[in-house]
Amino acid sequence: MFIFPTLQAQESSFSLTGTTSDIKDGNWLYFQDLVNGGTLDSAEVKNNRFKFDTKLPEPRMWVMLHTKDRSKFVELWLQNKPMQFDASNKDFEEAEITGSISQLLVETVKAVYEDFDKISKAELRKRQEEFIKNNPNALISVRMLYEVSGKWGQETTGHYFKMFPEEIQDSALGKRILSILNNDNIPQLGEKYADFELPDRNGKKQKFSALTGKITLLQFWASTCEPSKMQNRELKKLYRKYKSEGLEIVAISRDTSKTDWIKSIEKDNLKWQHLSGLEGWEGQVFSNYGIKRTPSNYLINKEGRVVGRNLSDDELKENIKELLKN
Repeated sequence: MFIFPTLQAQESSFSLTGTTSDIKDGNWLYFQDLVNGGTLDSAEVKNNRFKFDTKLPEPRMWVMLHTKDRSKFVELWLQNKPMQFDASNKDFEEAEITGSISQLLVETVKAVYEDFDKISKAELRKRQEEFIKNNPNALISVRMLYEVSGKWGQETTGHYFKMFPEEIQDSALGKRILSILNNDNIPQLGEKYADFELPDRNGKKQKFSALTGKITLLQFWASTCEPSKMQNRELKKLYRKYKSEGLEIVAISRDTSKTDWIKSIEKDNLKWQHLSGLEGWEGQVFSNYGIKRTPSNYLINKEGRVVGRNLSDDELKENIKELLKN
């Protein structure tokens, strides 16, 4: 178990003073919490200037700053200190933002993933590990660790999580990692999958073990998640190509509306197996598999062992082809 002390509530001294170049007076800008969801605060633009004096619920936060119609938006890494936003001579999305440790590291993070499709997995992991080790005081490092936790496993994720100071560990992103570390049910690479039972589209309960194929992709998604729907388009190609050779896909949705769930399946013509308890993030299967974002996936071989997690489209294709050779 990984248990860390809770950070005491802190008084925020955050502010964001900004300038824009093409937003009309009377328009409003909004902070959207990118971890917990919801709008944190809003500010009116006057003479291409605005200011937020938000009392942050956490000392450091990852948010999106956007106009009401979202025609202009940019991700921000907030810290409980005065920050500046300057888009007076630039596009809104290219604004110069200062005052936050994580914000200063945005370009460095981009460099980590530069040419990611041309370098080896080992080289990419080396870059990620070096970034996290070199920047333990930045919230953006926690996001990176969270995104790779499924591939790195609990032991390695816990090793790097211990490097973060208490304030970072206790952030919303940190707590998401902690929930993964404290969940002993999550199948790790090389381990047998955890069986479960959920209703299908007709309300009939189905056991996962009865739906698996020679190779099984356990896919977590949602009809309201655009990245999920984008990945579904790629999965359709893989399914058409490899179903006859033994590939099966079982999709678990975090939808809460049965109507939306079925409508999306039918509209996008998704032919594989679909299950859902319609319990959103609170579903037991989501919890037992440590799923904190969609899309997520587990690739399972014919022996029922996990051989991949959160694989990209190209990685899925490569792994499926290799597994089908055996």
